[in-house]
Amino acid sequence: MDYENILTARDEELLVVTLHRPDHLNAMTHQMRVDLLDCVRKAEVDDGIKAIVFTGTGDKAFCAGANIPELRERRLETEMGPAATLRKELPTAVERLGKPTVVAISGFCFGAGLEFAMGATIRIASPNAQLGQPEIRFGQIPGSGGTQRLSRFVGLGWAMQMVLTGEPVDAETASRIGLVTEVHDQAGLLDRAKELARKLGSKAPIAFQSGRDAVLRSTETDLLNGIDYERKLYAICMATEDSREGLDAYAEKRDPDYKGR
Repeated sequence: MDYENILTARDEELLVVTLHRPDHLNAMTHQMRVDLLDCVRKAEVDDGIKAIVFTGTGDKAFCAGANIPELRERRLETEMGPAATLRKELPTAVERLGKPTVVAISGFCFGAGLEFAMGATIRIASPNAQLGQPEIRFGQIPGSGGTQRLSRFVGLGWAMQMVLTGEPVDAETASRIGLVTEVHDQAGLLDRAKELARKLGSKAPIAFQSGRDAVLRSTETDLLNGIDYERKLYAICMATEDSREGLDAYAEKRDPDYKGR
């Protein structure tokens, strides 16, 4: 895959995608969004790719946020158009992807960068990471799902503070409040992200998607409806060949060979 502002590389069954605008702290442009969406859609139908790792060029920033020159061009009429729709759809496309995604965050992860990262299955960070939604400092609010996803990870209190003050949190705080799951030294961050991606990618695909969807549904429904939804997904999993393969592999003390059916 060849793109303008992202780099892609295969590492066995993983696809590593690097946001690459080093002179601009990997700030998110419209074209970068177009490329990311195309990249993940192609990866989803590539049977050789089991999981995706996202990172940024350098250790100063995963993504410093939106591209400011583009931001200055936005008006009421533009925010009802296709570019705004794309900004909304990208994190959701990653969130609902049929394959696991892991984001390795170093340095700044602000605005559009954090909104994109919150669509991933798992986020981990290096100690120098700073994560925030600074839009209110420019008289704006997050516009690509930030106000909606952030509270699901960190709760209303922290979401209110981060959105309404614009102040970032450091890696330790992000880990404590649930925005990232692990903090690792810079030298080992990408390796750990790949390790997690491989672990996620080794699971039965239908079970992975079912478990993820059940967890996501828990933020949108009441307990009893959520449990009913879980029960239906569980029944679907139990009807798959992969479920039988998992049980057989356990009994035979070998690694399972999942087929996604």
